[in-house]
Amino acid sequence: MIGVDFLLFIAFSLACVPLVWLVPRTYAFDAVAAWTLAALLAYSPATAAWVASIAFGLPMLLTHGARRKDTLAAALSLLIAAAFVFSRLTPGWGWIGGAFFTLRALHVVIEWWMGRLRAPGLRESLRYFLFLPVFVAGPINRLPHFQHQLRRWRWDTAAFMTGAERLLLGLVFIYFIAGGLVAELHRGVVKLSEGAPAFWSSWALSAVDWINLYFVFAGATHVALGISLMMGLTLEENFDRPWAARSLISFWQRWHMSLTLWVRDYVFRPLAALTRSPLLGLVVAMLAVGLWHEFSVYYVLWSLWQSLGILAARFVPRWIGIDRLGPRAIAVLGPLSVFAWLSAARPVIGLLGVMQ
Repeated sequence: MIGVDFLLFIAFSLACVPLVWLVPRTYAFDAVAAWTLAALLAYSPATAAWVASIAFGLPMLLTHGARRKDTLAAALSLLIAAAFVFSRLTPGWGWIGGAFFTLRALHVVIEWWMGRLRAPGLRESLRYFLFLPVFVAGPINRLPHFQHQLRRWRWDTAAFMTGAERLLLGLVFIYFIAGGLVAELHRGVVKLSEGAPAFWSSWALSAVDWINLYFVFAGATHVALGISLMMGLTLEENFDRPWAARSLISFWQRWHMSLTLWVRDYVFRPLAALTRSPLLGLVVAMLAVGLWHEFSVYYVLWSLWQSLGILAARFVPRWIGIDRLGPRAIAVLGPLSVFAWLSAARPVIGLLGVMQ
């Protein structure tokens, strides 16, 4: 997600800011779409070709496919998902932002099939799929919200300054906190854990990696949302103080929210309703979250670990009468238990001989 070229990507994305305000209003986001396609061609021609195919193809297919709606929606969903799986399983092949634009495309197809979204026009599709700031790290913004933002788009000095502040905060998160302080913490934990049992050493390093992941990912989100604000658009948030969550259920409602809400709407709810089994819906939903990150045995087991933790968060507090501890104790012990469970996934799975 965040590599050595990320600063270059930020520079390309920042170029959208003067572009959107200097081009005549009618064509401003068409110019952004054209710039995005040019940037993707410079980064990865394969990415540019596939995203362009989606952006150009969906309006035509959905507009003229009403008579074969079920068949078309199923075929398109399978094609889009299969292409993403292929990109993940083929060595040396990959798309920039593939995990994000794949879910955006599936969102459009599914909402159209359910009758909650009309087929987007060509310009609407190009503007939505070719919006550079959200390409690398999300959020997985949805078309109706994006269209609403375009309709109310206007210059707002306060929003522009807030966006600039979020951009700077994101850079601090990524390069100062994650790249500096957390990296130093990681080195310290490695040194302190020398000679310790492998399980406890792995748990400690996993905890540090969760801290690092938060500052990198939340930082990248701040960058994307900050640049979007500087362009006059307020997009969906991705994080809502996840480390303040008092249960694993609350944590997954606060962490990478655009992904977890997508999975809730398009995996958990339909499957739970179809099978009348919320448990099956939960397991498959967490499996989708895990495999979205990486196709591996580790992430299959990681998904099962998270499902087990959510079940425990649902029933265990009631059994042990945790309410008797009082709100202050829960406010401290809740987040600590969440952090401990999340970071325990790696050493527990490692006991099975599966490494990340």
